[in-house]
Amino acid sequence: MNMKSLKTLLMLAVLFLASCESTVPEGKWDSMIWKADVPVQKTDGFYQVPAAGAELVFSCQNYSFPWISDAESNGEYFFPPREENDFHTITTGWFRAEAKGNKLHVKFEANGTAKERTMKLTVTAGDIFYTFGFRQPAN
Repeated sequence: MNMKSLKTLLMLAVLFLASCESTVPEGKWDSMIWKADVPVQKTDGFYQVPAAGAELVFSCQNYSFPWISDAESNGEYFFPPREENDFHTITTGWFRAEAKGNKLHVKFEANGTAKERTMKLTVTAGDIFYTFGFRQPAN
């Protein structure tokens, strides 16, 4: 193959690739689809966590590597240890979440307080977000 043919072929390949359009409009990501690995009751948009504590595992059905954005409980916000470049874990005194591949592991310590606890955990896979709501009754 001579140099002129090679240049022409390369230019056609670049033009072809540059002219390809995505079938998904910019900013229109598919909603995240999550499935609990073990059935867990959901009431009023909140997964019900036993007062004695539990570990829940969820699988993302359509994104391979979601990571954790933040968590909120009673107006207090928690963030992954970003200074360590770790966007896959978040920990509070009674709650821990860890994203591993398409799995989200969420662990709750026993609620020894006299108050119900709620936690909203937001995960992301780029420009798409999903918020889990958890409710744990008082012990």
